[in-house]
Amino acid sequence: MQTLHIWDTVYSADCVEWCPVVPYQNVFVCGTYQLAQSQNAEVKKLDSDCFLTDQEKSEENAVSDPCSRLGRLYLFAIDSSRGLCLLQTLEMPAILDCKWCHCKIYGKILLAVANSVGDVLIYEMHAREAEADENNIKNVESEPWLSCNLSLVCNCIIAQDVNSETLALSLDWSTGCWKFKDAEENVLISVSDSKGCISVLRLNHLALEKTECWKAHGFEAWITAFDYWNSSVIYTGGDDCRFQVYDLRTGTQHPISSSRAHEAGVTSLHSNAKSYDENIRIWDTRCVKHPVSSTPLGGGVWRLKWDPHRWQHLLAACMHGGFCVLDYADKTKPPFVVATYREHQSLAYGSDWCHLMGEAAMNHVKDQIVPTNRPAEDLRLVATCSFYDHKLCVSALK
Repeated sequence: MQTLHIWDTVYSADCVEWCPVVPYQNVFVCGTYQLAQSQNAEVKKLDSDCFLTDQEKSEENAVSDPCSRLGRLYLFAIDSSRGLCLLQTLEMPAILDCKWCHCKIYGKILLAVANSVGDVLIYEMHAREAEADENNIKNVESEPWLSCNLSLVCNCIIAQDVNSETLALSLDWSTGCWKFKDAEENVLISVSDSKGCISVLRLNHLALEKTECWKAHGFEAWITAFDYWNSSVIYTGGDDCRFQVYDLRTGTQHPISSSRAHEAGVTSLHSNAKSYDENIRIWDTRCVKHPVSSTPLGGGVWRLKWDPHRWQHLLAACMHGGFCVLDYADKTKPPFVVATYREHQSLAYGSDWCHLMGEAAMNHVKDQIVPTNRPAEDLRLVATCSFYDHKLCVSALK
């Protein structure tokens, strides 16, 4: 993996997501999380491998005001001649997760953000109107991402008790394999929180309404994800080491399946369940009592992303173990590591694949990339970010 760009996020970086919608697939966002001692004190780094509110409270100088968790959302684009371009910076409470909607809804490109005050925010990305200048208009037409920015559309507080401190820890859209004509009427967002609860939000004419909320885990519900082939099914993982499956059609009082195969808190789910310990487990969703395979990785697995091109490579953020890519082309065997990335000197938290590949990706990095003998169609781009060294990187996998 060759590093193409490095950028200092200032605050600790913990999530990064590429836009999946054409023609903005060279655009991505990066979210940050920073703990401040007070409004006038110097920013203090979060002294934890995870976002543990109990540990924060035990710190000698920790504060009780949840607004002291600071965040910034950065909107970036990559371009061959301009390099890494910062398009916009938004100040807000600390960000724990963000996800783009997989397709346009109501003709709009939407981004969901989960933050430390238990708020889920929906932003629309759109192009600013070009100034009445012929050169600017030509640039916007040929490079529409140049004028992109994010604007807030709506938001929803997920906390059941507004007086209690609740962090929104992760979220997922139901649109991963959306192929239905009535997609705009059935868009859901699943959200997990620090109280162990899962909330289901419905996007109804660009307004969010909470339709379900239940206690799924005894401790933090670190992760939630939809079954993209059946959006009635929701997977959850918590600090109680449980991986659970819920079906909205049969009610959420009890999971339809629950696994204790994990030896530590379950923090990452993406179509298949994976764990926070040093193993990646592949599951057949028809039977979640026992994994199909288990692959050990050092450092602790925090985030996992299947590649959006052939769905055979898995990008893993392994906290103390850096980042790696696994190949799962042969479904009869466990996945194996085909690439590692050690550019970061801190906790590897956020990672994602660019939705561009091959020649389309090369058009945005050809001035930065070192030529190889590999065919251009093999080129893949990834973005990664790390916590304490607040570093964002864009790299090429060849």
